[in-house]
Amino acid sequence: MTGGIDLEIRDRLARYLNDDISLHEFEEWFVPVAWSIEQTQNANAIELAGEVELRLAEFSNGDWIEAELRSKFEPLVSMYRTELIPLPQRPDAYSARSSLHI
Repeated sequence: MTGGIDLEIRDRLARYLNDDISLHEFEEWFVPVAWSIEQTQNANAIELAGEVELRLAEFSNGDWIEAELRSKFEPLVSMYRTELIPLPQRPDAYSARSSLHI
């Protein structure tokens, strides 16, 4: 998967929130991604996937209706920050890392 997987998860969530894909379609894409997310070693993606998994589990448990689930997902796609991190091999170069901000 190209780009940050955390950004791809946010993109798919945004597509769901915009009614471009159904919740079922999002889950079909997300479940295999979540199973292998630890392998990415992307802390932001791991944290985001955990947040999504928690909300999906609570929804599946009947804690919320779908409209409430959508409202729980909205901050995950709209509120995150990016920080620049110096690359050790090139002090004049930076890498960007996004992180969830709730």
